[in-house]
Amino acid sequence: MKVFKINGIILKKKEYGENNLLVTIFSKEIGKILAMAYGITKSKKRNLAAYNPMNIVEFTISKKNNFYSIKEASIVKVFKNILKDIEKLEISLYILDSINKIYDESVENQIFFNKLSDILSYIDEIVNLKDGYKYYILMAFLHRIMVEHGIYGTSEVKSLLKKELFLEYKKILILSKNLNFQKKVEQHKDSLKKIVIIFEKYVNMQLQVELNMQKFILEGFYGKQKNC
Repeated sequence: MKVFKINGIILKKKEYGENNLLVTIFSKEIGKILAMAYGITKSKKRNLAAYNPMNIVEFTISKKNNFYSIKEASIVKVFKNILKDIEKLEISLYILDSINKIYDESVENQIFFNKLSDILSYIDEIVNLKDGYKYYILMAFLHRIMVEHGIYGTSEVKSLLKKELFLEYKKILILSKNLNFQKKVEQHKDSLKKIVIIFEKYVNMQLQVELNMQKFILEGFYGKQKNC
């Protein structure tokens, strides 16, 4: 049995049996894994809060026959501002759910782990997150996924968005270099909503996954955008 340490972001946890947790971890060292924390819900010595989704945690892991179990878990970082803000929580949980669906187990990707940590840190630090900027973050995240998986190209995006929306997309990209971008992007809120829906549908089709913003983002989000 091999025992080692990893640093990981918790994507998901699920009760398994009476006192166990099955934890989905996107780790820096070995990619996405499923690991079992045995007896965690009845243990007084182990920190149950360490297993909450979105935490960055240092795990002591054992591996036997391709099965992982958690021996210890120590919190490295908690995104406290995200947990206190429903808008930040919505987009962060959507990002975690998307990562869980897109990445296969044990596929190493240290660069994306670092990027995911940076994204969550950035969301955590935003002051007064408004709708337009929220959808810009979602658009940027989906753009990153498309680039990461080799399905992003100017011609493909132009075809997806059509002429008018593509011109708006280009304006937004140029505007993002402006120091007052967070305020100015609000005038493009409706366009950004349409773009993120189109990008999500494209990612779902190309990667054969089922990302679902409707599950996480404001109620009625899709209903208002049926003609996208």
